[in-house]
Amino acid sequence: MKFWRRFHPNIAEDDPRYHQVSLLYSVLLIMLVYFSGLSILNVTLFDGAAIAAFDFAGFVLAAGIFVFVSRGGNFYVARWLVVFTLIFVLLGFIQLSQGRNYSFLWVTLIPPLVFFLQGIKVGTWVTAAVFGYCAWLLNGFLNTGVTANLTLGALFNFVEVSIAQLFIFRHYERSRRAAYRQLQKTSVTDPLTKLYNRLYLDEKLNEAFTETPNRKGDLSTAILLIDIDHFKVINDKYGHLIGDKVLKAIAQLLKRTARGTDVVGRWGGEEFLIICTETSIEEATILANRIVYELNESPLMNDITVTASIGIADAHPGQLSSEAVLQAADEKLYQAKKEGRNKAVF
Repeated sequence: MKFWRRFHPNIAEDDPRYHQVSLLYSVLLIMLVYFSGLSILNVTLFDGAAIAAFDFAGFVLAAGIFVFVSRGGNFYVARWLVVFTLIFVLLGFIQLSQGRNYSFLWVTLIPPLVFFLQGIKVGTWVTAAVFGYCAWLLNGFLNTGVTANLTLGALFNFVEVSIAQLFIFRHYERSRRAAYRQLQKTSVTDPLTKLYNRLYLDEKLNEAFTETPNRKGDLSTAILLIDIDHFKVINDKYGHLIGDKVLKAIAQLLKRTARGTDVVGRWGGEEFLIICTETSIEEATILANRIVYELNESPLMNDITVTASIGIADAHPGQLSSEAVLQAADEKLYQAKKEGRNKAVF
């Protein structure tokens, strides 16, 4: 268990803030250890009282940020305080050491932390500003002859490395976000049909039938529970691979037939669900009959034709629970089956 969870028990592992908060506390602990250790070393071994003062200031600031965030302080403010503290101490160290002893290398700590804590846009601007200032500072050292060991080649190397760092970490952050979006999409998508899965549909059903203050007086939400008639016969006759292709074709037909505002998903097996927000029962019935018609109009693939039975139910937000509306749709679906299939019942 992360030690910081005792301060923030409400932030679970699936919370989008989890990794940023974890990194924030890790950085603060590292800052406390490093700044305290470096301030002692600069006083006792290197006779650098001024640099030690900057290190001690960094320690005090890091301790203050730790107390602030652990007592419920705003994470956004805390992230900015960490970034400013690091920039303040590191640039102060470079200025006081006048670029000696490879002090400029310390600024390479800034890009990964800023990109992760503040995101790609802010990370780009902050990194560019810090690297630009360091390049200007290094050029000043060269022109005044402060650092005899530095050459024009060192300046070029610093500029090249800075640009490379900027693009590398920008690409990393963009890739990380793309991967996260893909993971989110995968988690709510049925792998076979590429429709929404049961998890996502459950979430949307609860949202649709839960009354909130700003939704009073809204139109009703209708649902279509769709079951493919005699689907087992298709699997037995053509095999499960063909059966999977048929399900994919049905999924495409449902997406093509439904409206842009409708949520279309696979409920399970050969059952599908369409959630139609702000839709009357009459409008939902028109959509259901259109689906029945499209399935009857032409074969899905080769000579395979399927039909569907559809149960329709609706309710206003807060009028019925999602379970009750589903139960009503399931009863109408059973009625459609009982009345000969290949039809919609509301």
